Amino acid sequence: MNKLIEEAVKLLKGQNFEFAICGGFAIDLFLGYESRKHGDIDILAYWNDRNSIILHMQSKGYCVYEMLGGGMAHHITDVNNQQYEKRNIFCSTNDCELVHLAPTDKKDIYIIDFYHIGQTKMNFIEFLFNDKDEKNFLYARNKNIKRELSKAILHSGDISYLAPELLLLYKSTDIEREGYQEDFEFAFSKMSNEQKVWLNNSLKIMYPDGHKWMMES
Repeated sequence: MNKLIEEAVKLLKGQNFEFAICGGFAIDLFLGYESRKHGDIDILAYWNDRNSIILHMQSKGYCVYEMLGGGMAHHITDVNNQQYEKRNIFCSTNDCELVHLAPTDKKDIYIIDFYHIGQTKMNFIEFLFNDKDEKNFLYARNKNIKRELSKAILHSGDISYLAPELLLLYKSTDIEREGYQEDFEFAFSKMSNEQKVWLNNSLKIMYPDGHKWMMES
């Protein structure tokens, strides 16, 4: 088990919010081995838990920033003062080498620059917020695309992670990004036929003109 996954679970478990590993580390949990080097650790969470997560991370000594788009971020110092521009926040400690923050003339607004050198310490963690209903996980970019919660959230021992078909659907928007094609090839080769069909049908909805990862009819 990758030590960053273990440390992330230890950091977050036992709190009053749900979470699951996502991103490249979730692909590794599905595969059962480390497939490639990953830039940082990503955590799936739900919108209704956002403030609880922010307060918890602040209590653990992390600074919390919400992404604004355009290479900008807002340092959240008060959960009652948020901009909610994007669905992700990141949390970092003062010794984090993965991100550089340059102040602007606006209070608590920073220009951000990420260094993709590979995370080695639990000094950075990103949360991506999602919605669900009683039975289904809702795909953030099109909430008409749903996956039963029991199929969307899988488990490796006591560690929850996002299913590979959903991970690949999220990654499908940027397939030229380093490692994404590898993630597809590794995960797809191990996915069940039902998972492949679900992914293919979802890709058809998102990309009616076709997509590289679609199966041939």
